[in-house]
Amino acid sequence: MTHRPVALFGSLTLASLLLAGCASNGGLSDEERDRYREAFGMQHEDWSDRPSLFSELFGRDEDSMDEADEDRIAELEAAIAQLEDERSQRDGDRDRVATDTPRQRVGLLLDGETEAAAQAFRDVAPDHPIVLLDNDATRDAMEEAGCTPGELPACAGSLAVYPGLRTIVYVETNGSEVRWSTYDVALEYRHSVRVSELPEVDGGVPEQAWRTFADQALIATVDRLDTAPWHARAFAEEADGWAINAGRDSGLEEGTRLEVRGEPGIVRNPNDRPVGWRPGSRKGVVEVVDFAGDDVAIVELVDGDGPGEGDVLVLGD
Repeated sequence: MTHRPVALFGSLTLASLLLAGCASNGGLSDEERDRYREAFGMQHEDWSDRPSLFSELFGRDEDSMDEADEDRIAELEAAIAQLEDERSQRDGDRDRVATDTPRQRVGLLLDGETEAAAQAFRDVAPDHPIVLLDNDATRDAMEEAGCTPGELPACAGSLAVYPGLRTIVYVETNGSEVRWSTYDVALEYRHSVRVSELPEVDGGVPEQAWRTFADQALIATVDRLDTAPWHARAFAEEADGWAINAGRDSGLEEGTRLEVRGEPGIVRNPNDRPVGWRPGSRKGVVEVVDFAGDDVAIVELVDGDGPGEGDVLVLGD
């Protein structure tokens, strides 16, 4: 699976928030500045090589402005415009990061103040090789499967078939404190809870802090997906084949061929912790012939036997 470095983009937003904090609270202490830099992965930048752009520009009276000053203003405005453009490209719909295998589906489950966290995960999800199922859709799927967040092991099998969740990110928010963990649906294993303390400005967590948290949470989640290869399952039999729980959004195309493999097994270490996943023996081959919705494909039999209950579909060698 290909991983692409994720670029953080909130410099302008962060600057405006910090300026607002300075105006209302009399400025930030050195300790507070270090805290924000650490939270956002920032390093102190030395502007000494560009003193004229800042110290000269903002140290003069309006009457002393000359043509050179106007050029400096234009340069600064262009830099700000570029930052705004980079930020706008990250908001809303945009192309997902390229991958060399289909994307695995990750469910998001939120408790507490969910709006800011939900938006942050939506904003950064395209930078990761996943299909993100939002909080509402994940809860709907769990309700259909008849389970609650505390009962995930009881319905993991159902969620793996439809909507085809590979893992679930569970996030509990309480002000600036965030507790989060992941539940690996394929391995039926809940990873330990992590606690993050997000920075606050004027009594609230900045938008960029939520994005940074969501980004880091998904990076950690994607790293754990390598314990099992991408796979799909059939959830309904159609007249011309089978409907499977992956489609265009996952990265499948018409003509993609998938091996039908028997029920998978989980590999465990001596302490009984799952560390790997193996599909069963090869039973047949199917091919994607059509799509139904954003992320459902129709496959037809090419060779051998088609998928049955418990079987999985994997990429061929």
